[in-house]
Amino acid sequence: MKKALVLIYDSFAEFEISILLTCLNSPQYKVETFSVKKIDNTVISTGGMKYTPHFIVDEINPEEYEILIIPGGIPAPLMNDERLLSLLQAFFNQNKLLAAICAGPALLGAAGILDNVQFATSLDRQDSEYLNVMNWENKQKELLVVDQGVITATGSNYLNFAEEILIQLGIHQREEKDCLKYFRTPSAG
Repeated sequence: MKKALVLIYDSFAEFEISILLTCLNSPQYKVETFSVKKIDNTVISTGGMKYTPHFIVDEINPEEYEILIIPGGIPAPLMNDERLLSLLQAFFNQNKLLAAICAGPALLGAAGILDNVQFATSLDRQDSEYLNVMNWENKQKELLVVDQGVITATGSNYLNFAEEILIQLGIHQREEKDCLKYFRTPSAG
């Protein structure tokens, strides 16, 4: 069974990844979570939900995973965590998929991954906390960008983000007509 890894942290935006995780958690994939917290590692999402990660960052071996997913939220407090930044670099250097949405790409920027990778994000130069970690020249106007195994998107583009990850992992085919139609189109019964 293949595995996907999700970073969870205080303030992470669970709505940006909930549909993705629903589709990903299958007989093909196991979803595991991790945090940088060592003591009382419960994290509280933007929605106020409490989550307990499966692992802490020190316990992660990138070779066990196909992808690392970073939801948005307020990741600024994590931008100087060398353990996390080293882990992100290891995933990138091992050609593993990295996916980040909304403000999540800031952690990729802090790890130096976005120095030569084009990206999308909900952040802009007005977000002063993130000004020095992002290579703003590589920010694209598109709502979703895939470059060098890095998938990034704006926060409100979470369905297309999920769909692209499912395609990149081979769970869905690009030719499929809207594989997330169930989530896009309300039904009456």
